[in-house]
Amino acid sequence: MIKPNFKNSILNVSATLSEFLGNKNEIDKIKELKKILENNYKNVIYICFDGLGIYPLKQNLKKDSFLRKNILKKITSVFPSTTTNATTTLYSASSPSQHGLFGWSLYFKKLDKCVDIYIGKDSYSDEKIKSKVIDDYMKFEYYFDKNNSEFKVTTVFPPYIKREKNNYVYKNIDEMFDYIKTAVKNNNKNFIYSYFGEPDATMHRFGVTSIEAKEKIEQINNYVKKLADELEDSVIIITPDHGQTDIKEYIKLYEDEDLKESIKTPFYLEARAVAFQVKDEEKFLNAVKKYRKYAKLFKVENLIKKKFFGPKTEKLKMLGDYILVMKNNYKQFVFSENHTLFKGHHTALTKREMILPLIVIEKE
Repeated sequence: MIKPNFKNSILNVSATLSEFLGNKNEIDKIKELKKILENNYKNVIYICFDGLGIYPLKQNLKKDSFLRKNILKKITSVFPSTTTNATTTLYSASSPSQHGLFGWSLYFKKLDKCVDIYIGKDSYSDEKIKSKVIDDYMKFEYYFDKNNSEFKVTTVFPPYIKREKNNYVYKNIDEMFDYIKTAVKNNNKNFIYSYFGEPDATMHRFGVTSIEAKEKIEQINNYVKKLADELEDSVIIITPDHGQTDIKEYIKLYEDEDLKESIKTPFYLEARAVAFQVKDEEKFLNAVKKYRKYAKLFKVENLIKKKFFGPKTEKLKMLGDYILVMKNNYKQFVFSENHTLFKGHHTALTKREMILPLIVIEKE
């Protein structure tokens, strides 16, 4: 199982880019990336392709493909290795313990609800939730909005990511790349930040090793190569937020009455990293034994001591008492009858989910 390496992770990529924009910070920088940025390119373009870890890349692209040829080094994701946690780390250049958006579903004591925080819905009923408690908790600052450099910052985002200033909203991959090209057609120095929700969505639906995932990743490879061919005096920096693994078995936690009776809240956090707030510890430990042949049980306080989430903060209380993390590549926990059964997933600490490429393409 791979521990997040906060000297060589997506956090350090964003900290390096934030420093490049004139924002001093104490987070370790990626020295290879920092050196490349010293080449004073007119255009610095960062793109996050959701889910495009080393494992999906190697499964779906040949060794001499454009993206694989341009891997500068391997880095880690954060834990849980999931979009809410990882993309917020990338946007904010802050650790999970600082921004607190640890997983797709978080339990809020004041509401007595588990909430899918990125879409603002009850995790179990799908009811839309509007609450100042959620709004206040979700607040974080984009590091590129604290720009203290000569670079003009532009973002290229899908409609569900809200940013007003210098933001292009795209509907598909063609528009995204067209907007990136448009954003550099000026006499300014430009910093572009873009996010694309693929191949994650396709892999969730069809699996990492599916024909559909292969086609999607090949499409991304070809679009990036075409962009690079059309640019000059530019550097393109690419990371995912996490990887993915294929899922073949589903463990129905909601059928385990002994486990449910031992905890204070419904199951929450992530499908391969489940958080528990414990009511009866002896009963809980007995109930959870059956899962430990393919999942590892961690005391949250031990993970905090080992700095799995970054520095100690109040937000770490959201993680409860224990987290049960899949160590098997092919299983997903299921929280309710309505819980989606994905064919590809992430959120745990396996190599397939945690090890990511840092891809850098320099165009002089």
